[in-house]
Formats: sequence, structure tokens, C-alpha cells
Amino acid sequence: MLLEALFAAGTTVLREFVRCTAVEVIRHTVKVIRNWTNSRSKKESSNQHTSSSYSNKTAKDVTEEIEIVDAEVVELERKERRDGRIPQRDQERKQELELLRTDKFNEYQELKSEEIAEEQSASPENYETSNLGSDKVHILQFHMGQVVLDKKCSCGKSMILQSQKRLDGSLYQLSDFFWSCTGFYNNNLPLQCKKTKSFTAKDVGFLHKSDIFEFQVSNQQLSTIFHDTSVKKATISRIKSHLKEKDDEILCPVHHIPMILREKFNHSGVALDMFFLACPHTGCQQIVKLKSPAQLAAYLKRREGRGII
Repeated sequence: MLLEALFAAGTTVLREFVRCTAVEVIRHTVKVIRNWTNSRSKKESSNQHTSSSYSNKTAKDVTEEIEIVDAEVVELERKERRDGRIPQRDQERKQELELLRTDKFNEYQELKSEEIAEEQSASPENYETSNLGSDKVHILQFHMGQVVLDKKCSCGKSMILQSQKRLDGSLYQLSDFFWSCTGFYNNNLPLQCKKTKSFTAKDVGFLHKSDIFEFQVSNQQLSTIFHDTSVKKATISRIKSHLKEKDDEILCPVHHIPMILREKFNHSGVALDMFFLACPHTGCQQIVKLKSPAQLAAYLKRREGRGII
């Protein structure tokens, strides 16, 4: 299948680099996406209530619904901690809410895929394809932490893009990236899944918006640009202005709610060790570190419409 995965921000990962014009690539991708969403819609058609709930609703609407569901779960958990136990009716309600959250996340993925397909179909001239190589790994970093649509583990759960650590500060390589099952973060051991998949990048291309200027330079060039004193200072200042704000494109892999921008304590002023996104669910330890120039650029692009270039 051509479509390997679809990121929430609108970038398509293609298993094969299609050697034709960008418009032809987009049209083919849109066709694949539509076939995928149509096949899923048929599965929902037997349930009229579910089908009608999708009408006139956006992915952002569903995200807000998930936040409401999660808020009730948090309240039940707070009550349990306070009282030291949880009544049967509250336990049943919590289980019901957790199932509802999963259903809502599936609905979010459906709607987000449809929105991306419609946008690409309406304005194919605004998209282009970049072929991945060792000098383009920052394109992968740009999407770290984002929801991946229809990239599934063998257990059925969604997967997210991860990378190995490079504590020495050296440039990342394609071999550093891999897919990780979101089931890894499930504290319920019978449901926990620690499976990973290597990121196979032979002749892989990314279909993305043409206004992402960071994709027009190499990984080394982006690093050099970022480490210019004035660029780094401006980047830190801009990101600090968004502290405690929600990032609707980065969802907690456990609770499926938007994560919040935080500033790390004791970062010693090191820009690539200063900021991270955290799940606002009480007690959740899930974070996404903004540890590369590409990730900082991606955050600013999502919040302000412009990265660091």
C-alpha cells in the first residue's frame, strides 16, 4: 500500500517515492486516503447514531470532547485518592469514560484524515515532495510527537515516531528513528505492548506543504542557522511566549488530549534542553521533549505559522 502513515499536521509518509509531478503524487495520495476513510465509513454505516454524530464536526471539536471526558476521569481519580476507595458505580463510570475516550480518538483520526485529504485535494499546488536521506532527517524530527494516523502495531494500537538519544550532540541519522507502540505507555500490564518497528527509509518521500522553509535546507544547514546567536535568542523568546498553552497537534499517547508547553527546571540556558510538552492529566508522566532545532521550528510553525527560518 502506498500510504504508510499520515501525520496530524498534514504530512504524508510515502512508502515509495513516486517519480512524477507533485500534483500527481497528491492526487494519488488523496485517492488512497479517501478509499481508506470510505471503507471505514461503511463499517460505521450500520450504526446510524455514530454516523450522524460525524456530520458537521471537525477533528478539533472531537479533541475538545475528549478533554471533557478526561476531565471527568480526573475528577473520579481525585475522588478515589481522597477517599481511599472508589464505589462500584464510579468504577463502572470510569470504565465507560475510558471506552468513550478510545471511541472519540478513533473518530478524531477519521475526521483528521478526511480534513487533510480535502485540503490536499483543494490546493495540490501548495504541496511538494521531499525525498528522505541522511541530510534530511530533520524532516522526521519536525514530526516527533505528532499523532500518526493508520500506522498500527500488530496488536492493533496506534504507533508514534521515536528516536534514539544522541547525548553527544552529533547529528541524527535515519537509523536513529523507529516506530513505537502507544501500548508501551499503558500501566495495565496485560494491555501493555513494547513492540517497535524500524523506520525503513529506502526511497521514502514526504508529501508536505511547500511553505515549510526548514525542509528546503539540509539537517546540517538547519543546525548551523539555529545556532546563530540572534536566531537562537529569538527562538527562545518566541517559544517562551507560549508557555502553558495547548498544542492541538501533539496529543498524549495515553489520554489523547493536547499536551501543554512547559519549561524545564535547571536547564542551564541550553536551548535544546529547555522546553517540553507535557500531558495535563493529573499524574500522567508523558512528555515530548523539544530537543532539536527542527522540533522547535515545528512548534513555532504550529503556533505562529512560521518556524525559525
